[in-house]
Amino acid sequence: MNLIDRYISRTILVATAVVALVVAALVALSVFIGEADNIGDGNFGVLQVIAYTLLKMPSNLYLVMPVVALLGSLLALGALAAGSELIVVRASGVSMRRLAVSVSVAGVALALLSLAIGEYGGPAGVRAADALREQARHGRVADSIEDGLWLRQGNIVVRIDGTLPGGGIDGIDVFRMTGVGQLEQALSAPSATLRDGHLVLDEPKFTTLNEESTETGAPQTLDIDIDIDADVLELAVTDPSELSSPGLWRYIGYLDRNEINAEDYRLALWRNIVNPITVWVLVVFALPFAFGSLRSASAGQRLFVGGLIGLVFFLVNEIVAASGPVYGVPPWLAASLPTILLAIATLVWMRRLD
Repeated sequence: MNLIDRYISRTILVATAVVALVVAALVALSVFIGEADNIGDGNFGVLQVIAYTLLKMPSNLYLVMPVVALLGSLLALGALAAGSELIVVRASGVSMRRLAVSVSVAGVALALLSLAIGEYGGPAGVRAADALREQARHGRVADSIEDGLWLRQGNIVVRIDGTLPGGGIDGIDVFRMTGVGQLEQALSAPSATLRDGHLVLDEPKFTTLNEESTETGAPQTLDIDIDIDADVLELAVTDPSELSSPGLWRYIGYLDRNEINAEDYRLALWRNIVNPITVWVLVVFALPFAFGSLRSASAGQRLFVGGLIGLVFFLVNEIVAASGPVYGVPPWLAASLPTILLAIATLVWMRRLD
């Protein structure tokens, strides 16, 4: 059985690698076309667009990794069934459960690969790609934030236009509130820096509201006691889907300490946890197809059916995850429900074939 395990898993991994190359080429072409309009903006040339596309590749491939694993497994197992190799193995007394173990060897390998990409390759690639584009286009590395980023700590509310490396801030508004929620002071500055638990505003303008008058001023610098470190700021400006699990955990802790809703980040954390399991389940899910109608199907037909199933699963997964917070579904359930149902369906189907 060890020989059979290695043979089946190697066949699945090779087929999945071929599918991944094709999908990666299509994704790269899409990203390149999307950035082509920015060619010539500053120093952002063709070589920079190619580098940007390659750096974004791990993150983009991670999003479709479950579908890629399903397509590769259907191609590999369908080819083995068409050549009667799986039928011979079954005829020799090997149960579906034991075949599932052989298939799971490849599933676990792909799940670990997905985990590595999601936790390390994807986030690191996104940060490097964004830094390269901003440096080439604007001559500096800055993360601009559409509609601004809002943070709160105690009675201080902060709005940030963008961030700079090393805890720098590009454009900031600070609102200090009273204990009953009334505005006490408003400050605005073109830039600021985080230093040892303090926020230092450069050339700020402030307005202080008193009961009978207002006070304005424009000092050279102004120090505000607020405990936001550069790591938290970097996490805050990054889309939850592009953060690693440790990064999500740290930012959730910050939001909880300041009594800010963190459901979106909890959902992203659970999706990171569930995604490798989904990859493994989809690989095993392809096994029953090898003994069904796809046994005599061509490679093109298997790709079509696999792509259709993968697309439906992807859409259901996204819809459930997006609607979960709206209807009060716990993040762990919204992230894992489609995978749980698929695993149950796979188990029932395999038991009927055994």
